[in-house]
Amino acid sequence: MRGTIDREMVKRLLVSRKNFEKVRTIAAPILAMENRPNTSIRDLAAIIETDRELSNRILKITNSGFYSFRQKIESVPHAIALLGWNAIKMITLGSSLLTRMSATDRRLFNHSMRTAQIARFLATEANFYKVEEIAVVGLLHDFGKVIFELFFPEKYARLRQYAVDHGLPSHVAERELFGIDHGELGGWTLEEWELPENITDSVTLHHAFDRNTYHARKTAVIHVADVFAFATDYRGPVWEKVPELALEALEVLRFSESDLRDLLIAIMKMRFDPIIM
Repeated sequence: MRGTIDREMVKRLLVSRKNFEKVRTIAAPILAMENRPNTSIRDLAAIIETDRELSNRILKITNSGFYSFRQKIESVPHAIALLGWNAIKMITLGSSLLTRMSATDRRLFNHSMRTAQIARFLATEANFYKVEEIAVVGLLHDFGKVIFELFFPEKYARLRQYAVDHGLPSHVAERELFGIDHGELGGWTLEEWELPENITDSVTLHHAFDRNTYHARKTAVIHVADVFAFATDYRGPVWEKVPELALEALEVLRFSESDLRDLLIAIMKMRFDPIIM
């Protein structure tokens, strides 16, 4: 094992570098609020209104042709009431994490969008209750790659060639080069920002599926969606090897081999729409 990266090293870098200050102060608290009882629109608005850029973006989107409300929306609480939690979560992510991801690696950004949409589809087919929450995890599942590229650029620059030379998926090459993969690194990062466990666990384990973990069904959706996103994206880079699909994940979701074929056909016909940002 070479060039090992440990959690304390990542924690120090997150504290010393202010790349994601808005994530810690704005995005993470908003994502965490939905899992707390008795949270009100006013509570959510109070967090959003501490950031003028995010407040203006929400009002701009609310008043855009995308929604076509008849009256002009002039307050953040009113916008939240009209758009709902899911749209607010997406806009918040777009203003912080996803903007950074897009600037760092556009291909990674597109893959995350694709995985999120496939995850929403699979969660619906598997009769999940909160499919939009699954989509958020899909958006975040590869965020560890952003941390790799920002904090360890020289080490990470070797990854692609190493993966090609050894015929490995990126997460396997990462473990051999760094001692961890991007799922674990992303999970550490999201835990430092105090995101809910149901998000961090699925991000951490999407390449190390274990049916015995508490959030196994959600992790199974992200794992399968990630593999399907690679397998059906013919515009992806030739060096990126499709990860192996864990059959246990399909079993947990109660998808048969026949279902798998039908799901893939449906996904290949999907139109992948951009996220609200």
